Amino acid sequence: MVNRIFAAAMMATLAMAPLPAAAQVGFGLHFGDEPRDFYPQLPMCLTDRQIREAIARRGYTKISLNVPNAKRIQVRATQDGWVYLIDFDFCADRIRGRQALRPAG
Repeated sequence: MVNRIFAAAMMATLAMAPLPAAAQVGFGLHFGDEPRDFYPQLPMCLTDRQIREAIARRGYTKISLNVPNAKRIQVRATQDGWVYLIDFDFCADRIRGRQALRPAG
């Protein structure tokens, strides 16, 4: 009898113990249409060299980087005879916008 009471008390104590953060369940709304759902953040943001390589993989040449600002960097690069100003998110590895500046010359 004492063992059953002790076992019940232990189960109640364990049931009230807080769960680790990874085991907790969230009940927020999630629609899957936020930009971060399509372009998740990388575990680590890209370095300058990795940014240049990512832009080059997209077909750009003559790549120049500006100063990074809030996980974004302006990149000037040439493609198909035009010089573009590119707004690049270097923590999600994606181009957020692009503006043609002038013909390459």
